[in-house]
Amino acid sequence: MLGIIPHTIDEYLKRRVDAQTRAAVLLRAGFQDGKQFRLDTEYGDAECCALVAAIADVTGGATETVFDEIADFFLDWAEQTFPGFFAVAADTRRFLMMQPEIHNSLACGLRSSGQRKVAEKFRAVELPDGIRMHYRSSNRLAYFYCALARNLAARRGEIAEISFIEGDTASSAAIIEIRLKPEPALARA
Repeated sequence: MLGIIPHTIDEYLKRRVDAQTRAAVLLRAGFQDGKQFRLDTEYGDAECCALVAAIADVTGGATETVFDEIADFFLDWAEQTFPGFFAVAADTRRFLMMQPEIHNSLACGLRSSGQRKVAEKFRAVELPDGIRMHYRSSNRLAYFYCALARNLAARRGEIAEISFIEGDTASSAAIIEIRLKPEPALARA
């Protein structure tokens, strides 16, 4: 896994919880207190999943709620760190269609086996009102992908209606349809 996700999860911890809670999360996830997650380092999928599970355990929240909060935090961070990815996509659908290319460009620093895993993770098919994403990953983070899509759509004045054609949020392979529609004007007021 790219270091971007564990790094961002750790930044989320540093900004949202006190040092003692962060230390408890790291220990529960199998890391030493004070562990730093680097952007330019490859991490195992299990490490990322252990971090999220530990946050849920230590804070008493549901895993889905943790993913939703991290997705929102991640988008804030990504829009500041990689503004070009967001600038070239006028709407949510175009951004989601770029996911395979974005992941592949960011994976260039990984070992070849890691690059291959990233390249095989997403395959996007354009639909008239959204996309169909073929998601494949042993980390089973489809829920995180869906949370990112929902949050991105909301930021762009759209509503993302998500359904699983095959698999579910815990599957290592799933086909996800994301239908996008404009948010009603009254909801934005």
